[in-house]
Parts: sequence; C-alpha cells; structure tokens
Amino acid sequence: MATASVLLVTGAVTAAQFAWPEVLSALRRDPDALARGEWWRALSPLLVQDPSWQSLITVPGIALLGVPVERLLGSRAMLALYLVPGAVGELVGYAWQPHGAGNSVADLGLAGGLIAWLYLEAGDRGWPRPLLNRVRLWGGAVLAGAVVDTALRDIHGLPTMTGAALGAGLLLRRRRRAR
Repeated sequence: MATASVLLVTGAVTAAQFAWPEVLSALRRDPDALARGEWWRALSPLLVQDPSWQSLITVPGIALLGVPVERLLGSRAMLALYLVPGAVGELVGYAWQPHGAGNSVADLGLAGGLIAWLYLEAGDRGWPRPLLNRVRLWGGAVLAGAVVDTALRDIHGLPTMTGAALGAGLLLRRRRRAR
C-alpha cells in the first residue's frame, strides 16, 4: 500500500509537469524560493523530475525497489526508507546542486535498505551461498560507490548510505523485539 501510494502521487505529479511545465518550476529545488518561505520545496523536488527523461528510470524505480522493501520490512519502513534518505538528498542538493529535482535520492534510500537486508537477514532465508555472496558483492559495490559519490559532492551518495544505516537500524530493532 505504501509503495502504491508513493508511486501514484509521484507518477501523477511527474506526469503533470509534462502537461504544465510550471509544475516543475513550482516544485523543484530553488534556494531563493525556499528562503522566501516556500517551505514545501524541502521535499517537493521528490515529486518532479529534472531532467524530465530521468522519470523513465526513477518513477518505475519506486515500484522496483519499494515493493521488495515493503514486503521484507513493512509499509512504515518503506515510507521511512523513502522519505528520510529523500530528505537527506534534498538537503544535500540545496548545498551541492541547488537547482534540480527528482526522486532518485529517495529511490537510493530504498536500495540502501535492501542492501542492509542482504547483509543482515538474507542469509537466514535459505539463499544459496554462492548467489548470496554475489548479490552482497554488488551491494557492497553500491555502498562503495556511495562513498565515492559523497566525496565527489554528488547528491546520491549520502541518501544511499542513509538508507543502508536506517535499514540496518530497523532490522536490528526488529531482531531485538523478536527475542
């Protein structure tokens, strides 16, 4: 339900930006507008895409990453893993890339949460060890890339690492409660 809701809202607003270009202007990162009191610009850049072609990847990414996160961790965790890293990405975006928009930073929070699951719980699900090792290797590469992205002042690194840390925290909390 959480994934479907986020996908529906983001897809609808993104589609609206194609029909009415002023939607992008009203919702994208704009530090001057934020300073003038347009508080919604703290998170609204997650709803529009600039450049617009990235919507072909990032909007479906909500479903591709959100569905497994929601199934493995639950609806609340899916929303947290989307919105918290998304907010981190927008905050970093205002510092490093003040004009722009897109939900890729939130998608990468979901990816980080899945990586945490791969390292902390996938082994308990009976995955064949060679497959698990390969998938974990890719997950480790994504996290290494996030560190490099951050060092290069790309806005995608910190949201990925935030998602991984938040995902690990949620999983460890769930383990403690299960005991």
